[in-house]
Amino acid sequence: MVYMFQYPEMKVTDRKAQRYPTRIAEFLGVVALLVSAWSANGQTFTRIADTQTAVPGGTGTFTVFADARAIGGGKVAFIGYDAALAPGIYSYQGGLLGVVADTHTSVPGTADTFSDFFDVAIDGALVAFTGGWPGPGGGCSFSGNEGLFLRRFQAGLIRAVATTLSTDKKCFEGVDLERGIMAVTGGVNPVDNFHNHAESVMMAKQTGRLRVILDTMTPKPGGGTFVGYDQDLSLRRGNVLFSEIIPNTFGALAGIYTMLNDGLGPHLVADGNTPVPGGSGDFNNFAGADWDGGEIALVGRNSANQPFLYAGTSPEDLRVVADSSTVVPGETATFDGIGNPLAYEGGVIVFEGFWLGSHTGLFTAEGGALQAILKQGDTLDGRTVNDAFCRQGNKDGNQLLILVLFQDNTRGLYMVDL
Repeated sequence: MVYMFQYPEMKVTDRKAQRYPTRIAEFLGVVALLVSAWSANGQTFTRIADTQTAVPGGTGTFTVFADARAIGGGKVAFIGYDAALAPGIYSYQGGLLGVVADTHTSVPGTADTFSDFFDVAIDGALVAFTGGWPGPGGGCSFSGNEGLFLRRFQAGLIRAVATTLSTDKKCFEGVDLERGIMAVTGGVNPVDNFHNHAESVMMAKQTGRLRVILDTMTPKPGGGTFVGYDQDLSLRRGNVLFSEIIPNTFGALAGIYTMLNDGLGPHLVADGNTPVPGGSGDFNNFAGADWDGGEIALVGRNSANQPFLYAGTSPEDLRVVADSSTVVPGETATFDGIGNPLAYEGGVIVFEGFWLGSHTGLFTAEGGALQAILKQGDTLDGRTVNDAFCRQGNKDGNQLLILVLFQDNTRGLYMVDL
């Protein structure tokens, strides 16, 4: 049985918008925000942007925040959409909201401007992102032409690292960045009907030369070859955490793997032949993973297709973090399930949990102790919380980047000091 799951925080792509071949707005589109902070459950929340925030260089206020966003060293970058549904990548630091790239921004080396953005990553003073623009394209190209780009945070020119025009690759999707090294998913040919499913994982330095480290010919542990790779991947100290897709499904993964600097190829963390810790039978499929460079946290669905939280480095040492026997912090009920998005860094796992049918909350797990960050019904920023999400790679030290949905149908991005 294949489980089809749609993230509540929707990834929006392929929007057409009026484009202007100028970069003036990129540099002038910086907004100083009134920085406000709120406390809830012992945490401090700082608003980055919400659906009442004017879009720098765009039309009106933000309407949608995509599930591609990044945090590092107090800096934030995120993909958002304005009132005309034109996409852009926006930066935040110290109360200043600016533009990394939007549909006014020229694509380096072309006469075109960007039309789509797919993923973004931060490391130090650098921002890496993937995006597209009109063109003949081909293969698995989503918007005609696509590429991997790099620029300094809130300053400097955008540099094309690798594109449809400069390489044989037609698709560039997920990206992570560490010490000037980029891991990116993409390839030449599509593996199914989903743009965030790729045929290869590649590495690139700032010089722009791509090196394929995984593709559909790569043998996987246990036999066979990988059928394709999910856009979400994580780079830690030169090692890569990645997932194999189940073709033509969204949010259902066949297995979780690591590629380490040991010359031994991919290592299995868990797949459909892995016994469920503390349960019966094997995993059905998976719904995402993250790590802090050592242990991996993952959401695995059991034989009844119930998603719960596990951690470990291999099938032999996986352990339960939260399942149907785990009591929800501050409640008498136990968890009914764990949401797909999660973040893991510094020994602290952040996850979304469900209980008693429709109740939701965002929690931390550290050393066996669970704590609530935000629950449905809590008050934040003068509004009542309906749900909250984290993402892979959205935890940096004691800071966490989350998307909050409110009961009045507004939403916002917040930085949480844990």
